[in-house]
Amino acid sequence: MQTRPNPLSLLISISATVTALTDSEVTRIVVILLLQRTRIKVPILAPVYSVSFCGGGYATGGEDFAPVYMAPAVADGFAVATTDGGHTITDHLGYDDAKWGLKSPGNVDWYTFLDFAYVGLHDMARIGKFATEPYYGTPPSRSYFYGASTGGRQGLMFAQKYPKDFDGIVSIFPAINWARFILSNIWPQFVMNRLGVYPPGCELDAFTNAAISACDQLDGVIDGIISLPGLCTFDPHVVVGKSFDCDGIESVFTSAGADVAEAAWSGPRSSTGEFQWYGLSKDATLGSAGIGVATTSCQKDGTCKGVPFVISTSWVKYWLTKDPDFDISKITHEEWDELQHASITEFQSAIDTADPDLSQFRKTGGKILAWHGLIDPVISPNGTTDYYDKVLALDPKAHDFFRLFLVPGSAHSFAEGPTPKNLLNTTIKYGEEIERILCMYPKIQVYRSGDPTLASSFECA
Repeated sequence: MQTRPNPLSLLISISATVTALTDSEVTRIVVILLLQRTRIKVPILAPVYSVSFCGGGYATGGEDFAPVYMAPAVADGFAVATTDGGHTITDHLGYDDAKWGLKSPGNVDWYTFLDFAYVGLHDMARIGKFATEPYYGTPPSRSYFYGASTGGRQGLMFAQKYPKDFDGIVSIFPAINWARFILSNIWPQFVMNRLGVYPPGCELDAFTNAAISACDQLDGVIDGIISLPGLCTFDPHVVVGKSFDCDGIESVFTSAGADVAEAAWSGPRSSTGEFQWYGLSKDATLGSAGIGVATTSCQKDGTCKGVPFVISTSWVKYWLTKDPDFDISKITHEEWDELQHASITEFQSAIDTADPDLSQFRKTGGKILAWHGLIDPVISPNGTTDYYDKVLALDPKAHDFFRLFLVPGSAHSFAEGPTPKNLLNTTIKYGEEIERILCMYPKIQVYRSGDPTLASSFECA
């Protein structure tokens, strides 16, 4: 592959317009770069600290993120940057579309893929600071990165590969261990295809509720949340044959439904039984929401079909098989193993973002705050703790600069539900009346005594 030129030397246009945001004027600078054959656009909103935001799914970032994620930071006085990594979500229908992945039939567009994986991120950081300095007459005194899901992966990529780019990184439910976890999201669909049975969402919800009933009290208080998922040994097969309510209709738990739930909770295994990746917590949504790994679609006559997680199917089609028409519903277990092997051998080094050696980032004085919801229905929190454990194994004092928090009852969202709204606050609210403490991993919240709606009734142990 050709040597990539310095992005600052390829600046081909800078344009600025002034618009209004609340009561202040905000300068919007769009920097367009032509790097090799990839067009990267870095919008910078500037009102001097800088903060950068990136993407989700297969979106590196881009201006479409500005109204929700970037504008509030501008209002707080930050200069803000993001990058589309050479492809935009408006061009490609949404976060989950990956047509940009192929340069031609059978050929991965490696330049754009590497921009998505890490190169475009570094360019964004450098160009953001480069464009901010002449406007203010001084470079940013501090620079921060904030991202979730794919954005969370990107944040840790900076710490691993470009440790000098940011002083502080917020990484939320990061999509790290990409080459392994991305296929785990369609493992339950693979199991359904092999069984030829597609349980309705209400049955999978009922399995989840049965697990919560069995494991809710493990932390000492019944609140509808499994706060200690590692201690939950509930077997879905113990309720097979028992009845449950399915949208007002009395139904019976099936053995196939239990197999699918177990697949989602245990994670994928090879054709010879070897561990391939982690499953989800037993109180994570499996099938009712479109984001669930075991989602099905049912007709009025009761027939159902699988609805696989599209980001994962795109990975198989555009990168692993390089065939947009590939049908994953027909694969054998041996072919499943071949896909796992291809994902790891071809792409792990570029996008996995799982290097536990953060010694260079530590030397810069940088800090990382990360959190992951325990009921994330897409990215297993066990993948995040797996990575963090490896970081601690290399550096037992990594807590000094890198802290991870696991949030019971929180899913794949940093804007809704019981999520940390202020990362400087060590408590979290569940609705209007329940408050809990957040504990730095590996400690967990444990109920001691008193009113279970108060954070003071819990401690980290």
